[in-house]
Amino acid sequence: MSSSQERAQLAGPIMKVMQLNLNHCAAAQDLLSQSIRELAIDLAILSEPYQTRESPGFILDATKKAAIWLCGATPLQLSLSSAAAGFVRAKVGGVWIYSVYLAPSLTLSEFAGTLDNLAADARGRHPIAIGGDFNAWAEEWGSVATNARGRALLEIIAPLDIALLNEGNQHTFSRAGTGSVIDLTFVSSSLFNSSGWSISNIYTGSDHRAIIWDTGQQTCSVETAAPRWRCYRAETLNTALFMELMSNLTANGNAECMANHVMEHLEAACNATMA
Repeated sequence: MSSSQERAQLAGPIMKVMQLNLNHCAAAQDLLSQSIRELAIDLAILSEPYQTRESPGFILDATKKAAIWLCGATPLQLSLSSAAAGFVRAKVGGVWIYSVYLAPSLTLSEFAGTLDNLAADARGRHPIAIGGDFNAWAEEWGSVATNARGRALLEIIAPLDIALLNEGNQHTFSRAGTGSVIDLTFVSSSLFNSSGWSISNIYTGSDHRAIIWDTGQQTCSVETAAPRWRCYRAETLNTALFMELMSNLTANGNAECMANHVMEHLEAACNATMA
């Protein structure tokens, strides 16, 4: 049994996701619709979609190259969406979903700037899932080497409480006999143990392979962790941001899970708003 299968068995999935770069191809978009029906996909995280007009359940970033599509029959609610250059964000089924596309034509400065904006937007939101085509190489996700974009990505996301779902070094992109691992999926640590991730063998009509992953119910341990003491400088509190972050709080499950989630959310809000 793979580690992703072991993780997924810890809790039942609440959302099945397909992640794919469509290479702005009409045929790939048509095949996507067919695959979504056959695989019972709830949500699609897309890069370079052929469809570039928003509609109910289909939202785009400012460049129209990153999209979130609520495509399944499962009654999940898409709300509180926001778009920027390079990424789009929406809250779906209690999870903050980010779709990202960072074009290879971006300069390193532009690439890092977009990631800084993404990290600032994600900071304090919980739980989150970030997927997309980053066009960055790093040995951490199976590349043969780490390039400047990979180093920038690793550095910028390090302060976020997220973990990489990618496994192995199987190429997610292939063209003219060469391939690379550039399509990545990150989730909050609270989702990691209950999420599955795999590269699908379905034909996509694109030079990217489809990634299938799911988010599971957040689980909590019955063991009590040692307390972590942290002091904050109250005079540095950004009250408006703190109130905004706490207004996004949702909690599900039994009393213990809800209490743990509230404390995690409170800690994240404090970290984001105070020195």
